[in-house]
Amino acid sequence: MILRRYMTRQVISTTLIVLMFLMVLMLGGRLIRYFGMAAEGRLNIGFLFSIIGYNMPTFLELILPLSFFVALMLVLGRMYVDNEMSVLFSSGQSRGRITRLMLPLILVLFLVEAGVSLWAKPYGVAQTEKIWQTQSLSSAFDMVKPQTFISSGDYHFYVGSVDKDKRELNDIYIIQQSPNNLTQDVIITAKKAQQVLTNNNAPFTRLDLYNGRRYEVDNASRQYNQTSFEQYRISMAKPQTDEITEENITSQPTVKLLNNLNKPEAQAELGYRLSLPFLMIIACMLATPLAQVQPRQGRWLRLLPAILIFVACAVSIISLKTNISKQKLSVWSYAWFISFAMLACLWLNVQQQVLHHFRYRKAKPINSLNGGV
Repeated sequence: MILRRYMTRQVISTTLIVLMFLMVLMLGGRLIRYFGMAAEGRLNIGFLFSIIGYNMPTFLELILPLSFFVALMLVLGRMYVDNEMSVLFSSGQSRGRITRLMLPLILVLFLVEAGVSLWAKPYGVAQTEKIWQTQSLSSAFDMVKPQTFISSGDYHFYVGSVDKDKRELNDIYIIQQSPNNLTQDVIITAKKAQQVLTNNNAPFTRLDLYNGRRYEVDNASRQYNQTSFEQYRISMAKPQTDEITEENITSQPTVKLLNNLNKPEAQAELGYRLSLPFLMIIACMLATPLAQVQPRQGRWLRLLPAILIFVACAVSIISLKTNISKQKLSVWSYAWFISFAMLACLWLNVQQQVLHHFRYRKAKPINSLNGGV
């Protein structure tokens, strides 16, 4: 009981330290990017910390298993270097016994990782997408800058000036790119534009243009048609979130994926979410043998190669997701890979005992013969 508390406390504290370090490292680059977007007017500063908060589960999904693995390598490596493992082994303890001491902690982290993968990350991604959608023209009046281009789907806007209340845009130039690679583009100019208030759940964002011209340009012949108007309304379709597609699959709830298992994208995403918690078990089974070092070697000797091996396991799961979504592999590839990884880790844990057993049995007849002589 004392040994279990000691190891659990050491692993938890080291995991939190490594997790905080990796989180700061990951968030640093993302914050620089978001602050740059806010400075350019492409992101409302009020949404900045909301986006960071909703992105936290995305970071935790892979950082948490890696932090747990690094913590195990550091704690077990120190115990080998300080000869604590030698004392435990001489008192009758084994690798399997030491691993079983951490089963409660592994179970808790398994459930935490499952919660992040199955619920927290999809919810965070969905909320982040909603925030980014509000950065389209439906809310761009709050952050638009004069003489700046704004992109929203197939539309690209140039705004000459804005009134002080940011309720009206002046000197508008709009380029509507042709969908599906057609050969015709549309250019619209207007003296002013006003946003049409609609329900937030409406599938379209509408904008009224006044006193302008509309040009239909044929990209092949360079000919165009010109039309003048006093008032012209354009509608921009919002991204479709109800239908599961390759673009929005990560934001779909797990329950919705279960109801659409006939789609390869849903199968790949669901298998990916169910496979990630098993990285906690693989981390423990892999760290126990790889952390073994001689006292004079130092606990940092095997840390980098072990991290590369563990990262290779995580990358393999990600690559399986890509290949399964493209129907190159079966969804059962997740189960085969997890089983293979666990068997390989199990062999690393018992190989010394197995090899020692075979050597002992091979040497036993020779010793018996010598005794008879």
